[in-house]
This record gives sequence, structure tokens and C-alpha cells, in this order.
Amino acid sequence: MEKFYTEPARELPVIETDVFVAGAGTAGFIAATAAARAGARVLLVEKLPVPGGTLTNGGIGFNAYYSQEIPGKLESRRISGGLAYELAQRLENAGNSTGFSFIKGDHYRTSYRFMADHEALKAVASEMLMEAGVSVLLQTYLSDVVFEDGMIKAVMIENKDGRSAVIAKQYIDATGDGDIARRAGLEQKELWQDYDKVCGGPTGLVFGMAGIDFGKAVQENDGAFRPISAPIEPSEGKLGIQRYSFAHVMKPDRYPLMCALPINFFTSFQSIHEGEATYINNSKAPKIDGTKAFDLSLAEMKMRSGIMKMANTLKKEVPGFENSYVNWASVQLGVRASRITMCDYMISQDDITSAKRFPDEIGLYAFHDLAPKHEELFCAEPGFYGLPYRMILPVGADNLYVTGRAVTLDLTAHMSTRNTVCCMEMGEAAGIAAALCAKENKKTRELEYEKLREALLEAGVILE
Repeated sequence: MEKFYTEPARELPVIETDVFVAGAGTAGFIAATAAARAGARVLLVEKLPVPGGTLTNGGIGFNAYYSQEIPGKLESRRISGGLAYELAQRLENAGNSTGFSFIKGDHYRTSYRFMADHEALKAVASEMLMEAGVSVLLQTYLSDVVFEDGMIKAVMIENKDGRSAVIAKQYIDATGDGDIARRAGLEQKELWQDYDKVCGGPTGLVFGMAGIDFGKAVQENDGAFRPISAPIEPSEGKLGIQRYSFAHVMKPDRYPLMCALPINFFTSFQSIHEGEATYINNSKAPKIDGTKAFDLSLAEMKMRSGIMKMANTLKKEVPGFENSYVNWASVQLGVRASRITMCDYMISQDDITSAKRFPDEIGLYAFHDLAPKHEELFCAEPGFYGLPYRMILPVGADNLYVTGRAVTLDLTAHMSTRNTVCCMEMGEAAGIAAALCAKENKKTRELEYEKLREALLEAGVILE
């Protein structure tokens, strides 16, 4: 039988702002930057000590700025601008990225791959927020929401200063799990339970290893460890990149310890520093609901243990890894999907495949995680689809935007819209729209699309 404690009433200090953003991840730090640049007072809260979300904690690479090629018809072209592109430019100018490296015949049908150092990403994301004048509270949790008559009246946050109430004109839920929407009682549906049908699972933990002799690994593993694309050599001011695949599961007699591990892992090793597997995409983490505190905590611990077991086994059994060691791991478990907030429009796979366009577009996108193995999932000509404003408007709320991986219920379509560049595009649109609504004292659905479009174009967003 559950026990309850009645908390005594108390007065809380109030923070007033124009726009409140919960979550400084891939969508959230962009949303906050965009809103501040559009003239709004912005408060951004984040539970972690660093902004950037999957970009900084996963950093796999964002090969999603370009449209898909149509073989024999069209070459891919850049379709993502605005803050997402500015981020890439700043990283490139600082010498902390590969730049847009041309990879002919990329199996995602996007001709350019972009990767950056995760520590550089943390710094650049921080600089963008500070330069824009965003008020940022890291290591801060959203703890409650006051919701009445379709309007969020206040949110409660907690950190080292204690508990505070934030009163804003507009709110942006960039938590990834739809935490504001859930606490406001808005309609949500679970997506995580079926995610293993299309992907390794709803969670993962990216890490890296150094001290690797890649030449030996390629030569002495009988083809099991091999490059999966031509290398991009480092050049002045740019990092190089080499991608490898380790197909250990195909040879259990050769790699018995690897194959006996209780946890499997993605075979993708991406290197942007010499002797380092900078990003090992460990996507076979526990199948959990990322909104459940105990489940999430246990999964975090299991993955930390699993990473070390995996690394030690590589060191013992795989030529080239004799002197290797784990040199970093994501700050938090990566969650691909948990609960989806129902919005005015839900992108479908048919929308993506048919390259659907909308009268209220806030961005263009094309990348699809499943398309390489499923030809039918690629976009039709011209190789991209539109993102409508309605997809970030949660049903039943008039001063709230939901962005990132919490907005697409179609399981297959989610494998497109949850990716980094799409999240950044949604975030920028939400930030600019929230700033406009706050300035004009309008509800989200009262904002004239032409005003939003004009502001997006001024910010460098590509809409045609």
C-alpha cells in the first residue's frame, strides 16, 4: 500500500521571463538561442551540467544537412540552414570538426558527412547561449507544472537554490520525454515498447576508446574488423574521419569472449583522432521506459558496467586493441524514444516517402536511419520533405511548444524526425515562434504563419 506525505503550503520565489525552455539538449539549446536572438527574455533549465544533449553526449555525427540523392536524377543539396548550420560552421572554423566531408555513394544517399569533437560541441553550445543572453540554469530539474484552461500558468524548478516558480508567457518542452506536457496532463502515447522492431532498442550509450592500432586491427582480424568507407584525411584546420565495422557476431569460433558477452553492441566505430575510436555507437541497451526513474537509473548502471566488460574483452581478444582503454563515455544514457506528445499534426512515414510539403513549413528534412536497408523509405523527388508548424503544437495547450524526439508517433517516421538536425530545426522554429507570441501576447495558434516564415528566413532557415 502506497504511503503519502502532505507537503505544507509554502511561498516560492518567482522568476518571470518571456520564454521558458525545459531541456538544453539538441532542440532545447537551439530553441533558447533562437528565442533570445528574436528579442525575448529566455530562461533555459537543464538537468545535466552541460548543454547540447545528444550532440555532446552522443556525437555520432550529423549527416543530415543535405537532401537525399535521386540516383540518375538529382544530386543532394544542403537543405538545413539557420542555427543548425551556424553550429557546424563555428565548429569547423575552430578546427574541431571534419567539415562537410564528401563521401561518394554514401549509403544514406547524403553526399556529405559532418562530425565534431564532443568537448568542442559542449563549448560552442555554451558560447552560443551566452552570446545570445540566455539565462541558463544547469543541474536544474523541472518538478511540476500548473496548467489551467489550456494555459500553463507556471512551472516549478529545483536546484541548489531550492525550489522556485517560473512564470512565462510561452513555454517550450524540449525534455525529449515531453515532461511539461505529461505534468500538464496532455495526451501522450508510448513508443518505446516497440522500438526494438526497427532499431537496436529505445536506449543506448555512446563511448570511446583510445590506444588502438587500427592498421593491425584491419590486417589481423581476417576481415572481421574493416573500414566501411574511404578515409577522409585531415587537412589544415579540419579533422579526418575513418569509419570501421567489427562483425564479431559472424565468427563466434574466432571471438568466443566477444560473442559470450551478455550485451551486444553496434558495430560502428568512428574515428576522428589518431588511434581513437572516438564514437562507438552502443545501441543495445536495456528496453525501458525512459520516464521511469528506477528503470532509467538501473539501465544507466548496467550500461556503465557493460561498456567496461566490452572494452576489456576487446583488449583481451581482438588484435589491435591490446593497449586500448576507455577514454570517455556519455554523461547520460541516450534515449531514442519514450512517450510521444500528441500534436496538431503527426508526421507519418507516407509523408516522408512521398516528400510531402506543407503550407506552414518550419524546415526541410530528409535523413532516415532505416533507409539504407529499406529502399522504399527514401524520399521521392526532390529528396526531402517538409516539417509543418503544427507538428510542434501539442493538442490542448495554447502557450506550449513540444520539440525533438517527443513529437512523432509513427514508429518508422520517428527514425527520421528524432535525429539531431531535425531536432535543431524544430527547436529554432519553436524559439522564434515563442518569442513572437510573447511579444504580441498571442497564443501559439494565433500566430500568423507569414510572420513566422519571414522571421525564419531572416534567421537563415531554408524553406525552399
